[in-house]
Amino acid sequence: MKEKLKSILIKYPSLYRFFQNYYWKFNEFKAFILGTRLEEKRWAHRSFKEIEKGFSNLNHPHRKFLVEKINAFQPESILEIGCGYGPNLFWLAKKIPNAKIKGIDINSLAIRLGRELFKKEELKNVELLERKADELSEFRDKEFDVVLTDALLICIGPDKIKKVIRELARISRKGIIMAEWHTPEGIKEIYDPHIGVWRRNYKILLSEIFPRKSIFISKIPTELWPDENWQKFGYIIEVII
Repeated sequence: MKEKLKSILIKYPSLYRFFQNYYWKFNEFKAFILGTRLEEKRWAHRSFKEIEKGFSNLNHPHRKFLVEKINAFQPESILEIGCGYGPNLFWLAKKIPNAKIKGIDINSLAIRLGRELFKKEELKNVELLERKADELSEFRDKEFDVVLTDALLICIGPDKIKKVIRELARISRKGIIMAEWHTPEGIKEIYDPHIGVWRRNYKILLSEIFPRKSIFISKIPTELWPDENWQKFGYIIEVII
């Protein structure tokens, strides 16, 4: 129905622009009113086909870059929040076989497929759990040397972002590594209704918890993420505790 309506409206450019603008504004309104629930529902119900398609990203060039960043902390324990089926954890398990590695994700099917992958590859130092990003109370203070997020916080709305960041700070002992969309121009927070994700100034957000001198933000090299939006907005945010 949506595609049929679009095919009709596109014949009338001014009308099409009006409805398109209304659609984006409505999406933005929903994001602010409903908050993170929108994305939680979408990700929790991703289909087998969608998750299976994600397996093609196992060798995405940014993953080994993240692994090297994490390995620099010489971690004995690692947690990834929003791990999907575990592609980052796959490479971490190979690079740091003696580390205790855990991953949590909201999608139960992704967790099951990830467990099957690690069993097949005989990677026994990874545990995957079905959890939401703000369901971290089971983890002890400073339980993990490094905590990782990779394109997770872009899906967390204003209703939960500070809680999630506080929990990251609580359970991390050595550092936090985040691959997210950052706004260096000083805008504290902005929603992109076209894609449905959040961009933030992580220097401002993290400074509420950590000293500014412990926060390091750098652009993801463009060759590591061949996507126009990630090349424009993608950053590595590091906190050294």
